[in-house]
Amino acid sequence: MSKRRVYYKYEIPRSVVKIVEAVCADYERREQAIKYSNITGDTLEQYVELNSAVDTGLEAIEPGVRHFMLDDICNGRGYDYSFASQYMAKNSYYTRKKKIVFDIAKSLHLIP
Repeated sequence: MSKRRVYYKYEIPRSVVKIVEAVCADYERREQAIKYSNITGDTLEQYVELNSAVDTGLEAIEPGVRHFMLDDICNGRGYDYSFASQYMAKNSYYTRKKKIVFDIAKSLHLIP
């Protein structure tokens, strides 16, 4: 397994980016739990709040590439290995990806 490259391309702290990546990585599990599980109370509220923060961040980009971009954020994938690269240029891809991460962090109240 090769070493993963880390680029500091965000204007926000790297720890905040890692939190956003973790929240995005758990999106599908929470979505399934909200729809099909019998969880209630504070847990359900927290799941809905976290998923709505991710949805808010994804609203800024085109609907056709939202799933690809979410998957790229979860897996730390860049433009060269992304399925979204078929639909947009490299600069557009990274601009949108940064915006998604920033908007999710803002929705989670991790940055002012």
